[in-house]
Amino acid sequence: MLVLLAAVVQLTAQQVTLTEQRHFGKTVPAGNYSGITWLGGNRYAVADDKSPTAGFHLMTIHIDSLTGDVLDVQAERFVTNQQPNRDEEGICYVPQSNTVFVSGEADGQIVEYSMDGQLTGRLLTIPAVFATAYHNRSFEALTYNAQTHRFWTTSENTLRADGTKPNILNKVASRLRLQSFGDDLQPCEQYWYVTDSSAVKSIKGTTTLGVSGLAALDDGRLVVLEREVRTTPKIIGSFAHVRLYVVNPAMHSPGTLLQKQLLAEFRTCFNLTRRNFANYEGICVGPRLQDGRQVLVLLADSQNQYKGILRDWFRTIVIP
Repeated sequence: MLVLLAAVVQLTAQQVTLTEQRHFGKTVPAGNYSGITWLGGNRYAVADDKSPTAGFHLMTIHIDSLTGDVLDVQAERFVTNQQPNRDEEGICYVPQSNTVFVSGEADGQIVEYSMDGQLTGRLLTIPAVFATAYHNRSFEALTYNAQTHRFWTTSENTLRADGTKPNILNKVASRLRLQSFGDDLQPCEQYWYVTDSSAVKSIKGTTTLGVSGLAALDDGRLVVLEREVRTTPKIIGSFAHVRLYVVNPAMHSPGTLLQKQLLAEFRTCFNLTRRNFANYEGICVGPRLQDGRQVLVLLADSQNQYKGILRDWFRTIVIP
């Protein structure tokens, strides 16, 4: 069982529910799954930041229509254009064009693919300031909503132009630029977003924290996935702490700081009695349940099931 710090949170007089995380070793091969997007029905596209070539996985995920629990995950195939992987982290589906956009942390670009993995030649016009991202701390989060006609992305950590990134010694919060784009692929509104700072007291080992995922809701709100991954020198005692916040850009003027509301919070770990460690990097808006509640789908990056001890976890969060 997970150590849930806030498994059920009160939100607008209704409950937010975290379902149990599950893995599917027989039907989902070991991977570096870093982003997810819903294609409709039971079908999803999944980004992989260390696949040999650029592209994305197609998967079938069955979700209980009453509870939101993940029942089964089946990997279908990997579609690719055979070009080198760009450290592809985030992915979002655009139903109007039946294409996906995928963010590359290595090249700082967000490009469009057809559903057979081929480049269309279209890409988002990224503001120049994002080129100042620290190495391996650029675009991880990407989402699109067909109701609001907005893409949203941000860097994982503070840009060089805006300050210092956090690390095991530097316990600062990240000041991020939450950037939107329209259907014309041009930049629109930009807002400031401040993450939580590290809660780790030790200076041994490593810690990775920042925004790894975004999910755009139909009403214009955004769910922001902040996660801190603490890795100890001997692995025992390592943990991943996830906080999901909700922000509402419509309630703020562009260029101002977004106020965030905690939606849910949980921690997974690797120790002598519990081995459910899960570095959740991907999140997307999924289907609605029969009672109208919204499902958010999360997946973890196992680093190709690192040393045989990590797993490719999936879980859902059900919100009003």
